[in-house]
Amino acid sequence: MGYSFSYCLPTSSSSSSGYLSIGSYNPGQYSYTPMASSSLDDSLYFIKMTGIKVAGKPLSVSSSAYSSLPTIIDSGTVITRLPTGVYSALSKAVAGAMKGTPRASAFSILDTCFQGQAARLRVPEVTMAFAGGAALKLAARNLLVDVDSATTCLAFAPARSAAIIGNTQQQTFSVVYDVKNSKIGFAAGGCS
Repeated sequence: MGYSFSYCLPTSSSSSSGYLSIGSYNPGQYSYTPMASSSLDDSLYFIKMTGIKVAGKPLSVSSSAYSSLPTIIDSGTVITRLPTGVYSALSKAVAGAMKGTPRASAFSILDTCFQGQAARLRVPEVTMAFAGGAALKLAARNLLVDVDSATTCLAFAPARSAAIIGNTQQQTFSVVYDVKNSKIGFAAGGCS
């Protein structure tokens, strides 16, 4: 299992610690997506997003909307960026699923905001799907980001030149980059 590294990013409120590991890993615990190629930047890692479900229902966008921009997976970017049509559909679906939660004003690039703290709100299950069958089932901590003591916002924004899977969505998952075999894997509960 040479040419690989993995990490787990804990949440800021977690008592568990994260890790960075270089070298071998247990391949059985992961669901994988193939690495994709892009002429955008060969120092980045690209994958293919194939869909998003909110409360078990696929977003009402064409499958080609997900591939309209290359998708980078990046632990250094906080907020996930999505192709504009995908982002709009996600924002609408999450807001619809949370219609009983009072809305709050936009904050910076975050325009889908609610009154309250993410941990205290009832949020829909959101699943991001990738080529090869890999998926990230997002908990409230992966879906929303608290911007102050009374406001939480959807931790996604529209993308300009590339979609980016940011670190908010990766938190608590073990993420492995198997460079030798050109695949990236996800495993839930990676920081425990």
